[in-house]
Order: sequence, then C-alpha cells, then structure tokens
Amino acid sequence: MVLKFNSAGHCLITKQTGIAITKKLKGIKYPQKAKSYDIVQIGHDFKPLTNNTEIITFRDKNGEILQRNITHKTPNELTETKKNYIKYKDTAIFEPESYNFLLVGGRKISSITKKNGNFFSKSEEIQTYPKTNSNPRVTISKIESFTTGYPAVEKENQSLYEYSKDCKKGYYLKNYIRNNDSGLFKFGDFKTHFDEMIDLSTDKYLPLHLYSIKQFRQIAPHIIENPKHSSPFTIIKWYNKYPNPADDNISYGFFNGKVNLNKKTLKTKEQIIETTAHEKEHGYQRAEMRKPKEQHNEETKRYILATKNYVKADVNYEDYRNNYKEIKAREAERITLNDYKDNLNKLREEFPYAPDYQFGM
Repeated sequence: MVLKFNSAGHCLITKQTGIAITKKLKGIKYPQKAKSYDIVQIGHDFKPLTNNTEIITFRDKNGEILQRNITHKTPNELTETKKNYIKYKDTAIFEPESYNFLLVGGRKISSITKKNGNFFSKSEEIQTYPKTNSNPRVTISKIESFTTGYPAVEKENQSLYEYSKDCKKGYYLKNYIRNNDSGLFKFGDFKTHFDEMIDLSTDKYLPLHLYSIKQFRQIAPHIIENPKHSSPFTIIKWYNKYPNPADDNISYGFFNGKVNLNKKTLKTKEQIIETTAHEKEHGYQRAEMRKPKEQHNEETKRYILATKNYVKADVNYEDYRNNYKEIKAREAERITLNDYKDNLNKLREEFPYAPDYQFGM
C-alpha cells in the first residue's frame, strides 16, 4: 500500500464506512443501538507508524452518530477521547425577528479524554440549529473541565457562541478555577475573536447558567445569596431525606449554623435558589443578633423578639409562617430568584436562538 502525504505530512491510512456490526468488537464498548461503524486512520508528520490518529464512529439504523472513539498516538503520548452523542427532541422557540415560533433541533456531545491512561479532561457541548430558516444559525454552548491534581478543584473553560451569515457573537471564559467544595470561582482570561463580544466577565451568575442540574447543585449554593446584603460564610451540607407522604410540610432544608439542603426534594434550579437564599437569610439573621448591643437596630430587635416567639412548623404551621424571621427569609427567596432570573433573561436576549436546554434547564 502506497501512502500519499500532503505538504503538512498527513496521510490517509485507511477509511472504511458503513461496516455492519455482526458481532462484538473486541476491547471496545459501544451503544446497544449501534448498527454500523466507520473507521478512519490518519498518519501525521510523515511518520504514520508512530504518529497517527484512529477514529471509530458508531451509528444507529438511521445513520445518526451515537458514539465516537478517537485515539491519537505519538512516540511519547497516547490520547484517548470517547464522545457520546444524544439528540434532543425538536423544540419550538420564539423568533424575535419574525415574531413567529421556530422549530429548533439540537444534540449534546459529552466527552472524556485520557492521556496515557489517566483522566485529563471532560466536556459537555450542546449544539442547536433551526430546522427551517432562510438565515441559518448555529448556537454552541460548551463547558470543559480539566484536572488540576487537587481533589474537587478543576480548571474550567466555558463558552456560548452564535453563528449566522450576518451574526457572529459570543462569550468565552477561559482558565478559571472552580472548587466543588467551596464554590470558589477565580476568573482567568476573558477572550473571544468574535466581531461582537458579550462582556459578562464580572457576572457572578455567568458560570452557573450553562450547568446541568447536577453541576448546578454542586456549585450554586455557594454563590447564591440575597443581593441586598452579603451573608456570613456558611458551610453547605447536602442530606438525603425522602418526603413523608403523610406530612404536608415537605423538608427542603434547614439552618443550624450550616446550610443544610435536601437532595431528595430539591429537584429544580429554582428550588435550589429559593431554599439556599432562605437558609442563608437565617444565617444573616443570626449574625445580626450576635452583634454587640450598641449595634442593634430596629430590625435586629425584631429578629430577637421573633426568636423568642419562634414555633416549629410541625407544632403550629401558621405561627411558624407568620414569624418575622420566616417572613424575611421568604422575602429573600423572591428577591434572589428574581435577581437570578433577570440575569438569565439578559443572556437569553443576547442569544435568542438558544432553547431552554442549552441553559441547563
């Protein structure tokens, strides 16, 4: 076999498409729905034996990509990437330019990369596009996480782009540090080569909007708080308690010096935001009451009086709800949720062709 190299030293070693899966492929895990696969091998640097890339693509009965395995070999490094493709159901979104609803299709590409057998990075990319449109647009959101060698600490890149024939805009947060335990964000570079750059680099909510509920649950409680004042530092703890069907008062969380959140009942982003803001407000109230007496104001005195008259929900639910501390905590819920929603709506206005699932809903 004679290999033909281009000027950059690349060559096509082999290309086979539409190979039917008639038996298990040795050493390779692939989706059950896969009916065929393609193999492409490419050589690099005029050294195809020691420097090459192999791409195996698995497809379903309709030819849609389900999984792609990419192996890149050099003399010193073996990089393996496994990508899984999930197709979203077509979604109708409002098109501001025509005041009509537009049908949008999309897919999620989740990938894990290993280098020399060790975990290196993971990413989640969502691509959406209109099904029919005279001016086709593509919106791409992506989160990439890289290992730092420290438990719970990752370096992360995040981006949201929109392309069309007459539109090119986006934001790109690069090299910021994310700590899963403390929720710490340390922003790094903020760059994009696009014609129109959306400047959101100082937005505390920005890294949250693209997260799935699983990622959001991990990070958001550390960041969410009543925008009217800063809460004292509190430890976030998750617990598991199934709601009792006979109990009208479902437990979402409680404050006992720490913010405790119930993983079994907090199912949506809104619930996590409201409960976190509520319990952090109790932390703020406690800190206010612990200030020296000469620093007490009328609000502080109302907190102290409410503490003396406090009744638990399972004793008298009406008295519990009407307690001043609980009234103010519910007010914090509304203010915080509205603050988050207003911020998200601004992002939606900048990227109107991104459906809800592109924002991790």
